[in-house]
Order: sequence, then C-alpha cells, then structure tokens
Amino acid sequence: MLKLQVAEDTDRLKKRERCLRYLREHKVDVGLTSTASARSKFLLGIHTRGSPIMRIPPRPVVQPALAQEGLRAEMGEKLLASCEAAFQGDLSGARAGLEEAGQRGADGIREYIDAGISPPNSPVTLSGGWIYNRVAKKGVMVKGKAGDKPMLDTGGLYNDFDYEVTER
Repeated sequence: MLKLQVAEDTDRLKKRERCLRYLREHKVDVGLTSTASARSKFLLGIHTRGSPIMRIPPRPVVQPALAQEGLRAEMGEKLLASCEAAFQGDLSGARAGLEEAGQRGADGIREYIDAGISPPNSPVTLSGGWIYNRVAKKGVMVKGKAGDKPMLDTGGLYNDFDYEVTER
C-alpha cells in the first residue's frame, strides 16, 4: 500500500496570492504621467494630431515608439520577470519588474525622438522670420529654434516623458 502525504506551505501560498493580487490591481502607464506639465500635455496633443492653423504637421510619438517590436520585447521581458517574481511570492521583485518595464518604455520614447521624426522642421521654424498668423490675421515675427530636430527645443516635453505604477 502506497501512502501519500501532502504538506502545504501556507505562508508561501499567502505571499504568492498577495503578489498576484498586486499585479491584478496595478498597472504601469508610460508617456506623459499625472506629474507632467500642462504645457507638455498640450504640446503632445498638438504634435500627435497636428495643427493646420498653426502649420504643425502630425508627429505622433508615444504610440509609434511603444509599437516598435524591439522595445515591446524588452518591456515584455521586464513584465515577465515581474510575473515570475510574483509567482515566487517576491512582492519587491514584482514591483521592480513593473518599474523597470515603465522606465524602459519612457527611455524608448526618448530614443524614438532622438532618432529623428518625420517630417523635418520647416526653414522658418529653424531660422525664424515673418509668418502670417491666420488666427490673428496679421504677420508675426517668429524666432528660430535652438536645434534642428523636431520636438527638441527646450526639452520640456522630452523630459516629461515618464512612467508611473498606478492602481487600476
């Protein structure tokens, strides 16, 4: 006759359940977070959709950057590590995995901008000069931009790309 004895480690099961509950109740948001400035949120909206009145072509950044296969794979590896840590009952490892995935996403957006975004800036944007303001219905002087890359001038929007781990 064969006897089978099962011993459960209830402490480990409780830790695992707590960690898995944490992952179910939390998510990582990447892009402009709640701490981003209102100016950055406004600028991202204009750059994402473009503005014919302001003569700004659409230059979406967040979605195309995060859709890159290599970046998605790297973020997926970080999230997988978070899940594995949670399954082992390691709450700090689960949190760290979410944080690392978010940080990689924010860095990926900046790398996408650094690589250059089409279309390039217009000559008047780079050097400055007179343009016709359709809203005010008059000519206005525009000063030139500091750099030649789209979406990189003062660095305010660029530096506001971040991540945050929030509750669902």
